[in-house]
Amino acid sequence: MTTEDEYKKLLERAREGLPSKTEPAEEVRFEMPKFESFIEGSQTLIKNFTDVARKFERDPAHMQKYLALETGARGELEAHRLRLNTAKNNAFLNQKLETYANEFVICKECKKPDTELRMVDGVPWIKCRACSAKYPIRKI
Repeated sequence: MTTEDEYKKLLERAREGLPSKTEPAEEVRFEMPKFESFIEGSQTLIKNFTDVARKFERDPAHMQKYLALETGARGELEAHRLRLNTAKNNAFLNQKLETYANEFVICKECKKPDTELRMVDGVPWIKCRACSAKYPIRKI
C-alpha cells in the first residue's frame, strides 16, 4: 500500500466522522424568561422577579433600577417579587425585559447569555465567558 493510498483511507475515515449538513442545529439552551405580573390597583406586582434575575445571573437590584428608569416608577423588592408603583401590563414589562437582556445580558459578539457585569475604574463592562469579548455598557 502506497503512502497516497494510506492518505486517502485516513481522509475517508476523517470525513465519516464529520456531521452531515442535514443534521439539526444545536438545541437552543437559553430561553428568554418572561415576567409573570399582575396589576393590583395602581401598582404592578412581578411575581417571579428574582427568578428571572437568577436566570440572567444578574443582581436583582440592577434589574430593579433599570425597570424603575424605564417605567418612571419606584419599585420595592419584596422577597422574590417586585412591586412597581405604577400600573403596567405584562406585555410592556416583557418588552422591557427583552430590551434589558439585549443590552445587559446577551453578548454582542457571540449572542450568548454567558456574560457577567464588571466595574472597571467606575465604568460598567460586560465580559463574555463564552467568547472572551468585553465592552463598556451604559451606567444605570
